[in-house]
Amino acid sequence: MYNTTIIGNGNLGYNFSIALEKVDGFNLYQWYGRSWNGKKLNKSSINKLSELKKADIFILAVSDSSISDILKHLNKNYFVIHCSGATSIEVFNNFKRAGVMFPIQTINRRKNISFNDIPFCIEAKNKNDLELLKKLVISLEGKYECLNSKQRANIHLSAVWINNFVNHMISKGKKICLENNISFSLMEPILKKTINQAINYNPDELQTGPAVRNDKDTLGLHLNLIKDVNDKKLYEIITKSIQKNYE
Repeated sequence: MYNTTIIGNGNLGYNFSIALEKVDGFNLYQWYGRSWNGKKLNKSSINKLSELKKADIFILAVSDSSISDILKHLNKNYFVIHCSGATSIEVFNNFKRAGVMFPIQTINRRKNISFNDIPFCIEAKNKNDLELLKKLVISLEGKYECLNSKQRANIHLSAVWINNFVNHMISKGKKICLENNISFSLMEPILKKTINQAINYNPDELQTGPAVRNDKDTLGLHLNLIKDVNDKKLYEIITKSIQKNYE
């Protein structure tokens, strides 16, 4: 049984804590968070780094900007991993044992997630610790891919395009519906088809719409409908990007 300590009680830390209560081979030993809003969510919860005890693995489920500060409080002989897509393993330059376990999934507290079939990008300084990360991912019922820091950074960049940016566009589309007393449910079939087709086919071969057709009348109509100056600019930038892709 591997004693596992989670540092961070945000979205990822919370979901890891739930998962570790159910897996075999790993147990939630301690769970650190700076603030618990007056209520500890788990008997293992602590709010002082000085209370940390030696464990088999420390999972840093914190923001990228907090990783370096947290490392200052940890023993350099501990096995410590972070879960960032954008932070290199080189951040652990003073640690003998270190690694990365980055889940390629959007995670929040609104819905407890299962790590079942979620791919993790893993990396470690030595072979034995890499094998331990493989065991952890398998215990979580996830899948792993051994990638270096540069590859992981590009995976993260790709995820931002297809998840964060796409979600932002959906939010804008939903806002248009709400402002015009239109049920967003009307958009669900096209939204589902768009995602399913992008998964199963080459998106470059599926592009439709006024931009790729260079339908100036429709493009002009849309720009007149958009009142927000920044949204107008965004519409124009995306239109030009699409058109550039098909020159």
